[in-house]
Amino acid sequence: MATNPTDLGLREAARLVSARRLSSVELVAATLERIDQLNPGLNAFITVTADSAREAATRADRATASRRAKLGTLHGVPISLKDLILSREAPTTAGSRIFGAGLPAGRDAPAVSRLRKAGAVVVGKANLHEVALGVTTANEHFGPARNPWNPALIPGGSSGGSAVAVAARMGQASVGSDTRGSIRIPAACCGITGLKPSYGLVSTEDVVPLAPSLDHLGPMTRSAEDAAVLLGAMVGRRSLASQLLRAVDRKPRALTIAISEYFLRDADPEIVTAVEVAARQLAKLGHRLVSVDIPELEESLDASRVIVLAEAAAFHDSYLKSNPAGYGPNVKSRLEGGYQLSAVQYVKAEERRVALIAAYAELFHSVDALLGAALPVSPPPIGTQQLVLGGETVSIAEVLCRYTAPQNLTGVPALVLPGGFTKARLPIGLQLVAGLGRDATV
Repeated sequence: MATNPTDLGLREAARLVSARRLSSVELVAATLERIDQLNPGLNAFITVTADSAREAATRADRATASRRAKLGTLHGVPISLKDLILSREAPTTAGSRIFGAGLPAGRDAPAVSRLRKAGAVVVGKANLHEVALGVTTANEHFGPARNPWNPALIPGGSSGGSAVAVAARMGQASVGSDTRGSIRIPAACCGITGLKPSYGLVSTEDVVPLAPSLDHLGPMTRSAEDAAVLLGAMVGRRSLASQLLRAVDRKPRALTIAISEYFLRDADPEIVTAVEVAARQLAKLGHRLVSVDIPELEESLDASRVIVLAEAAAFHDSYLKSNPAGYGPNVKSRLEGGYQLSAVQYVKAEERRVALIAAYAELFHSVDALLGAALPVSPPPIGTQQLVLGGETVSIAEVLCRYTAPQNLTGVPALVLPGGFTKARLPIGLQLVAGLGRDATV
């Protein structure tokens, strides 16, 4: 066992707690101590629910001792929730002041109820970019979350606090949301694993929406194995959970893995090299690598931007009118930009979405997965608004969403995992994508 229980992965920690080789009380206490030490500098949490976490850990150890019921796959293990997911421990702020002090505590989102049924212990609500509309987690109300590899840099967003908590060992896992890459961008920035499941696989009920037709909930962990465990618990279907675990426990069959130039275009050379190294390693393991061209990707970034802003403005319309001061100035300005879009723009964006869905469906008839970079650049300094990419100065959101947003348009599963480090010792993220419903493949 690891010297410090906070270093344990999610699956291993649950095994040890279930086997009475580690108490949940001990694990949760070590996690809360680490939060006390690191959160003041990294700002991963908006709310820490220490008292309820200790109580839940005590109940978990009693259940372990009594053996009256079958123990879940997350038994006694501490996790966090992005603070736009309703939970009974604490109010839900969505990183904003539009709900005043937050939506009242007292009710769990269905995904959270399933996690508790599997034995998870919730230790807090994680910081995020306000209302999930941003990629930096430079929250205008609660302060910026900071990258644990270099606190002067962004951790990515919008699920930045979740990524920081996992990377800095402040809990074995976290649950994030992803609309244009909000799980996968911070996973890449912080060197962890983040999975956007197939659309609709995990319920988004009782989650503050950004763009409902693009929103996903998913796991943020330290490994693909742990992502499979957490996803299985979030879905709550025993057959799927078993399928996911079989996928990580057995040697995979030989796969056909595609590489598209789009997912490397304008990327920093060190990031391109990391993808090439991964491709060579996959080939050594017996997988077949092929090059593909997907022309429909070219307009996908703009299409996702239009759909997000239109749907976000629709949800926030009443709050923008009744409580405009509840928003930070930057997020308020972006939301109001949704009012400037026309119905024609929205329809054309949906047409591009349909075309890309068809292109992906055709692609995944002939290949098993698609490999590329998660981000074209390393995480920039906090406060960065624009970046130069391909010789053009563009918004940071358009840079960091470039490789991730298409997967939200199509609803396919996409996994970001660690792919090494730059010379500056900053994480590089790889992205694996599969066909709709093939979450076990990634």
